[in-house]
Amino acid sequence: MKKKLLITAVLLGTFSFSNAQSIGDITKAANTATSAANAANTVAKSFNVATIANEVMALLGPKLKLSQAQIPAVTALVNETLNKKKNILPTLTTDKAGYTAKMTTNRQSFLTKMKNTISKEQFTALTALLPKSAAAVANPLVQLLY
Repeated sequence: MKKKLLITAVLLGTFSFSNAQSIGDITKAANTATSAANAANTVAKSFNVATIANEVMALLGPKLKLSQAQIPAVTALVNETLNKKKNILPTLTTDKAGYTAKMTTNRQSFLTKMKNTISKEQFTALTALLPKSAAAVANPLVQLLY
């Protein structure tokens, strides 16, 4: 009888120890996920759409020689693209491949809409201004498109 009680106590102790270890692992994983989410939210909050939109328009307006009728349409398109990026930005820290795929779609959408908004000559000038990658020389278009 004492042997059975001792064996039961040892088994119970082993199970308790195992559960304590897995609870610790779960807590660590939860803390890691929380800190990643907080970092992503900080990045998204520090992304100032209005400031970047002003910088982009200060570049595009003179370089593309936008008409007074084109400026509001291009401004709206730039703001739309930046807001989409702001919504996608939190995934940069958690899912880099997903972020890249979504930003590629966002970039292509911007270019398609711009092609319909500006003239052929202006679009040619725009493509000459576009950065080839996110590592390109810092300009507002990098912040818009990557």
